[in-house]
Parts: sequence; structure tokens; C-alpha cells
Amino acid sequence: MGLLRTELTGHEETLGWQDFMGTAPAKYTGDAAQTEARFDVQYDYEWDDTAGHKGYRVDHVQVTVTLDRASMWSDKPSRTPALLQHEQGHYDIVALVARDLFNELTGWDSGKPPKRFRKQTDLKNAADRLIRQAKAQAARLAGTATTVGVYDTQTKHGQDAKAQDEWDKALAAARSGGSRLVAPVSGSSASAGAGAGAGAKR
Repeated sequence: MGLLRTELTGHEETLGWQDFMGTAPAKYTGDAAQTEARFDVQYDYEWDDTAGHKGYRVDHVQVTVTLDRASMWSDKPSRTPALLQHEQGHYDIVALVARDLFNELTGWDSGKPPKRFRKQTDLKNAADRLIRQAKAQAARLAGTATTVGVYDTQTKHGQDAKAQDEWDKALAAARSGGSRLVAPVSGSSASAGAGAGAGAKR
């Protein structure tokens, strides 16, 4: 693949109503806004001939979190700080899963011992398995275009103030402390190994 650098980008956005550039539908259920976020992953690998650590290793990893602003909408009369904070949570879930993925993949090479694979296919299968897990994790927590995620279920689309506060604190703690995200209600774990093209929509 020949990537030039390892980087994680787009994972520290703060949403504003200007990000919601789409048109609200005439009728909707659930949130009075919709946030569209996804992350994409690229990685490459090379053979390591170091004695004691011979095998294929992940070389560069690039994870990019993207907001699809053209598809994001809000009901303007319903715009409140609380609604915007709830929508921030949808983005944060995707961004933190992406960050956890980045940390896991880059951690393969810094582990003691570092992770090595005998075959290229073994490395690709392991990385792609993490990608599938993170896609499923982001969808389960943040929701998809056709399903309501754990976040909306537990917060009742932001209407349950106690649950929303617990989520806000969990998201803030994961961001500031660098720890894996763990859903605060009903024991739903939000940790994930990797992801590619994961999206959060409602």
C-alpha cells in the first residue's frame, strides 16, 4: 500500500449547528437532529527480519474520522444546547471507537513482544477481523440508518437527563484519560479493536 505516515485525524471535532447542513425531513421520530459520522482505515505491512521477531508486521496505520455534513440535519425550532450535546455524543462514540482502533493496531508493533505474523494473509485476516468488530461496535452503540443504537435507547434520544449525563461523563472520561470507551448504563461495553468505514446514523 505504501503509506507515508501513521496518523489519526478528524477525531476531535466539536459540533456546531453549522455542521447540520442537510434539510430536516417533514416527519421524523426520535432525535430532532441527525449526525452522520464514520471512520475509514488504511494500513500497510512489511516483513521484519529482526532476530527473535521475524514475521510480517503492521507498518503504517491511518484512521480518519469524517462528518458527512451534507447529510446531517436538525429541526431548527428544536435546536437547544442539550440537543447539540446529545448529537455530539453520537459523533464522540464513533471518534472514540476509531481512536481505540488506532491504538490497538499501532500497539501491535510496540507490544512486548511485538505482534508478528508468519504469513501476509494471517496479518490481513487479524486486522480485518478487528475492522469488522469495530464497525459492528460503532453501529451497535451509535446506531445506523435503520436501527436505534444503545446510546439513543438508554438516553431515550437525550430525553432521559440522568442517562444522558452518565453518557456525557463516560465520553468525557474516555477522551481526557485516553481509556477505552465503556457505555455507562446497563453494562454495555463500548471497547473495540478496530474499524473501517464505520458510521453512526439514525
